[in-house]
Amino acid sequence: MEIKVQLHIHTTESKGTRIRYDSIITPKQAIDILKKKGFHAFAITDHNTTAAFNKIKGYAKKNNLIFIKGIEISTLDGHLIGLGINEDIEKNFKRTMSALEISDIIRENNGYVYIPHPFDIKREGLGRKIKEVDGIIEVFNSMNIYGFEDKYARYFAKKFRKPIAAGADAHMPSMLDLGTTVVESELDEYSILKSVMKGKVKLENCKYMTLRDFKELSLNRIYASYSDIMEKIVNGWEIDAKYMIIANNRLMRRIEKIVLNKGMKTKKSKFWDLVTFTSNFMANLYSKYSKRDFDKFILNELQSF
Repeated sequence: MEIKVQLHIHTTESKGTRIRYDSIITPKQAIDILKKKGFHAFAITDHNTTAAFNKIKGYAKKNNLIFIKGIEISTLDGHLIGLGINEDIEKNFKRTMSALEISDIIRENNGYVYIPHPFDIKREGLGRKIKEVDGIIEVFNSMNIYGFEDKYARYFAKKFRKPIAAGADAHMPSMLDLGTTVVESELDEYSILKSVMKGKVKLENCKYMTLRDFKELSLNRIYASYSDIMEKIVNGWEIDAKYMIIANNRLMRRIEKIVLNKGMKTKKSKFWDLVTFTSNFMANLYSKYSKRDFDKFILNELQSF
């Protein structure tokens, strides 16, 4: 039978990279929406934690949805997802571990390796390290709005005959039905993941987030994480990416503080439209830098294989 699956969801239990609240979807809310949208199965892939599992298992079963246990791990080389894994698997991980080491642990725990957004502009995917890890390639991610990211993922998967899937990378309710993977499978966790590995999939509703979506998500995350963000602005951001060097500049942090305090006065302010437009403009510029680097990888390094 055809099983409608969402393989990439984050909930309020997810640990944000730089701020407290990574997602604004509660575990119960995710299940309610997925059921209304006609899904048969879903995976929760919170960042570096399986804390949502106990809040989900019973409610998912009550609503006749198959819960695929997942986690998105921050490795030394970028993000990697484990699907069909054991609860508390995160206790086996260290931030100093490579993607290859993490993938071995996932398989040792009877899980399946899923490679999310490998060529995203923020360099949170595996990028060049994708050559070293075997797994399901996410060839559509609704947050990859600049075009080339998913194009390169599809190219890599096709060239090396890797299994593929789509994922919403959902962080807010309206994203939950984007990037759907439809699987020809029996209705259980093991069969679904086996079928994905065998390529028995088709991808549906592969639509990207809009600027309005990004604005809504950003606002809600900022409002929920205000005190945490202000602390980082005052004390300095962790430099975990090249663009964070700019964000951590003293002048920039003064501007960030003014923007944050002004913006907190109202969500409906035109001010947020300007912030969203400016942020997107800067991201576009940065995406061109990322694309040039990935162009070299795709056109030069992979051609020799």
